[in-house]
Amino acid sequence: MKSMILQRPGVVQDSSLPEPEGQGEGSGKILGVRRSALLEIVLFFVVAILLDRFVFDADSFWYVTPHPFWIIVLLVTVQYGTAEGVLAALAATVVLLAGHMPEQTLNQDLYDYLFGVVRRPLMWFVAAVLLGELRMRHLREKERLRRQLEEAREKERTIAAAYQRQQEIKSDLEARVAGQMRTVISMHQAVKSLEQLDSGKVLFSIMDMVRAVMNPQKSSVFMLGKNVLEAAVHTGWTGKDDYLRVIGAEHPLFQEIVARRRVLNVANEGDEKILDGQGVLAGPLINADTGEVIGMLKIEELEFIELGWTTIKNFEVVCEWIGTVYGNSQKFHAARENSVLDDSGLFLSSNYYARQIAFLTSLARRHRFALAQIDISLQNYRELTPEARAYAPVALSTAVERVLRNTDLAFDRRNNGREFTIILPATPTRNAHVVEERLLKALQDESDTRLREASWSVRIEDLHTPE
Repeated sequence: MKSMILQRPGVVQDSSLPEPEGQGEGSGKILGVRRSALLEIVLFFVVAILLDRFVFDADSFWYVTPHPFWIIVLLVTVQYGTAEGVLAALAATVVLLAGHMPEQTLNQDLYDYLFGVVRRPLMWFVAAVLLGELRMRHLREKERLRRQLEEAREKERTIAAAYQRQQEIKSDLEARVAGQMRTVISMHQAVKSLEQLDSGKVLFSIMDMVRAVMNPQKSSVFMLGKNVLEAAVHTGWTGKDDYLRVIGAEHPLFQEIVARRRVLNVANEGDEKILDGQGVLAGPLINADTGEVIGMLKIEELEFIELGWTTIKNFEVVCEWIGTVYGNSQKFHAARENSVLDDSGLFLSSNYYARQIAFLTSLARRHRFALAQIDISLQNYRELTPEARAYAPVALSTAVERVLRNTDLAFDRRNNGREFTIILPATPTRNAHVVEERLLKALQDESDTRLREASWSVRIEDLHTPE
């Protein structure tokens, strides 16, 4: 079966199959009699006549028992069947009676004489018919078995071919399922990455999402600026590509995307002219909250087989999703700019620091009180484990609560979890050193095995000293 799988159905040939009767070598027929049988009969009787004339008594072996002509009659009948056997019997009768007719004796009547003459030919014909029909029955049975065997072989070939097709389908389905599984995993990872609200990181996560859903060779995201669409991030572009990085308001692509908010598809003749070689798909990114166009998603290169109705619908969904996600990130960014607390909620934000430092410095000068600042940074932040990095702000926040007064202010200076600033109102520099020692002691008490390798750097700055 294994060897049959590798062959195309309908072309397998097996030499072990018996050839149908009459289709072998010398199988041509003359008046329904095989030429080979006719040749054998002629040769036999030529030899028999020559022997009878020159070796024996030239009486057609009349008195020989059993008669030699039985040989050809039986052999031809058993080998070929009824028609050839009857022909052999007829030839034997002609040779027997034409060569020598026995004389009628005195004690024989006409019927006895005729019976004696036709007895042997009659026996030959009877034997030719009986044995010939048996032979024909065997041949028919053999032909039936041959056809059944051929049908069985054909079924075997068909089953083998079907099995091969099933194997190919199975392999193809396995590859598709594996590809879909990879796509699902990629989509899951891309969606998780979109959960972050930093606008810069969201842009790169958007490209991961596009790659997971549509698998383009080249794609890009444009953001809307002052009457221009400018490429913010792209993947797959090479130095040989001449894609526009800035699309002005006069460009038809800008007008269709920003003004008319249309999804362009290169399969449409009108859209193809508008795209003008800049891509195969392009769609607007719309902020779901404000309804404003914030940018454009463009696919520059995609497998032809992938460009179908489903892909276009997926592209529209992705554009809508990206617009919503990016709009949320911008909203979060705007809220964070005005937020008093940092992302962790443990410290005051860096933006609030800029406002407070100016206010407190001005207030200290006006009311003549000291103002000091302690800068604390985690020196080996990159060398720490993610768990230690996450725990460092928590440990510092707990230490600050234990050591500082209610009037002291602690800021996450860069909103990055590694650089912090503490403003000490009404605290001269000499007292700030005392606060520094107490703070480091408390920080050491709060640090467990996770921060064993942490290295803290402390710097004191005098913001104002009254005269």
